[in-house]
Amino acid sequence: MLVTADTDRRNRSVSMSFALAIVILAGFLSIASIWWLGLVLVAPIVFWWSRRKTLRRRAAMDQPMADAWEHTLATEVGYFAALDDDGKERFRKLVKVFVDEVAITGIRTDVDDRTIALVAASAVIPIFGFDDWEYSGLGEVLIYPSAYGEDFRTDPSSDRRTLGMVGAYHLSGVMILSKPDLIAGFANATDKRNVGIHEFSHLVDKQDGSIDGVVRTAATEVAIPWVRWVAEELRRTPGSNEHIDDYAYTNEAEYFAVLSEYFFDSPAILAEKAPDTYNMLQKIYRQDPKRVLARVPRRKRRVGRNEDCPCGSGDKFKRCCLTRRHRGLPLKK
Repeated sequence: MLVTADTDRRNRSVSMSFALAIVILAGFLSIASIWWLGLVLVAPIVFWWSRRKTLRRRAAMDQPMADAWEHTLATEVGYFAALDDDGKERFRKLVKVFVDEVAITGIRTDVDDRTIALVAASAVIPIFGFDDWEYSGLGEVLIYPSAYGEDFRTDPSSDRRTLGMVGAYHLSGVMILSKPDLIAGFANATDKRNVGIHEFSHLVDKQDGSIDGVVRTAATEVAIPWVRWVAEELRRTPGSNEHIDDYAYTNEAEYFAVLSEYFFDSPAILAEKAPDTYNMLQKIYRQDPKRVLARVPRRKRRVGRNEDCPCGSGDKFKRCCLTRRHRGLPLKK
């Protein structure tokens, strides 16, 4: 989605070639017809038409990042927070291009800046390892106020179990996400679940035309072992592999999506529990999220009011250093 100096140069050359071809054709036609003048006038229009997507993306990338988006990414998206300065700048550009090209619409719920940033982060994380990626065919993400049933209803009378989906048939080009579940996916960094990444991994899978658990980006030496591994895994009884969500055993596509959210949400756990699976996903996505997230500074655990004071006095925290802190007194050592 990003426009680099190289891709911009290639696009300009291709556009110029199209326009020049029309001018040359007009030159030949000028011998027999007066319509050649019309072709000459069409040439700059063809040049602009061929350049329009690249120019729009350049404009989106050059726009300043919304403060609310930046705050959400920095405080709620651990992946973004762990990137170095160059990585963060690339992530920001991908977010801005995605939001410019894909509509994010609320259905009976507001779409605020936080929601926009989390949807965009869900889209960017799976493709961050690819140099040039297009979510071809995705035009809109619908945000629902809660989980929904098969009839897309969110009222209490429906069987509300679906947290997100990639549309098909009359909903082709549409993704649906439950707003509270989207937010929850980024709130817990160790539960192996992230519905946004789950659904966008389906689109990564769909890039070859079908959602079947086999990704176009996977080289043959990875794709064949992956297919064999998944086939073997799906013979398991759901629940027999306690560290993988049972939903993964629905079919090949869901296995890939569930393992993808696991891979990006809790990479250290997956690498420890299933190193071969982690290595295959690392090659498919061309990323090592375990290494990336290892750079996130660990937050100090907050001491509860009724816990023993960490100073070692033997008193409750609320009766010891917490009280001294509130009174502006020096803490015990």
